[in-house]
Amino acid sequence: MQTTYKTANGFAVQIGQIRGGGAPWIVHSYRKIGFLRRKLSSDWFLNEQQARTFAEQLVRDFEDLESSVEQIQTRKPGWTLHRPAR
Repeated sequence: MQTTYKTANGFAVQIGQIRGGGAPWIVHSYRKIGFLRRKLSSDWFLNEQQARTFAEQLVRDFEDLESSVEQIQTRKPGWTLHRPAR
């Protein structure tokens, strides 16, 4: 299962799970240039909710004109692969 969010300024954020239940969720970000796409980052998460929350924030960052590609590539999400509080 994969979901892709596209921005007006040529970025794409893709959420997917490699295998079925229990496998990590991966958020890839790309810069689209014509028919090609350049991968900017990959972030791994334990569940779909963490991945979707992060992807939605990443889309907002890409749409923000003040955010740069370098800033997004070097960010540290902090909660990647951390189990949610019970």
